[in-house]
Amino acid sequence: MKAKYLGTAVLAAALALAGCGGKTEFTIGGNFYNSGGYVTGVPNAGMELTNGNDTITIPVGATSFSFPSTIDYGDTYNVVITKQPAHMTCTPPNTSGTAGRTEAVTIPITCAQNVYSVVVTVKGLTGEGLQLINGSSLAAPTVASPVAEFSSIPVGTAYGITIFAQPKGQTCSIVNGSGIMGDAHRVDAVVTCVAST
Repeated sequence: MKAKYLGTAVLAAALALAGCGGKTEFTIGGNFYNSGGYVTGVPNAGMELTNGNDTITIPVGATSFSFPSTIDYGDTYNVVITKQPAHMTCTPPNTSGTAGRTEAVTIPITCAQNVYSVVVTVKGLTGEGLQLINGSSLAAPTVASPVAEFSSIPVGTAYGITIFAQPKGQTCSIVNGSGIMGDAHRVDAVVTCVAST
């Protein structure tokens, strides 16, 4: 008889909680955003997320995620990016909290393609006026500082550095000025300047 009354009391408490708009179980999930703040699919493979004993692999193009196991009201969660997608960095690397009665456990994750620089070394420069260009980015190395850097080029993006303006009295040429940005800074581009004939 006591067990019957105990069961009835538990059921009444659960119904009361539901009647107040509360939840007893929460699905842990979220959305993926780009650096502009828009929901977007993860374009690269390899991303893994964990929450406790749950690990999920994020497929290419996924705009959202959800862990298979739910948690109860008052339980804590700790979502961790255990593997970043190839060529990308996603943040925050981990998010923790406690499931509340009216709280929706939705975690925003922002992902951006990794960026690197192309560093150009200038040799033989004796005058002023040399300008290099990559797309809309200009650089003007000098005799005192014969190095140019084109930064923030996303992995997988094509670049093509050319000579926009020759220095006074000299003619310059460039080697290794074009390519596809990889997962490291490029430092093999060289501009060589000689006296004009």
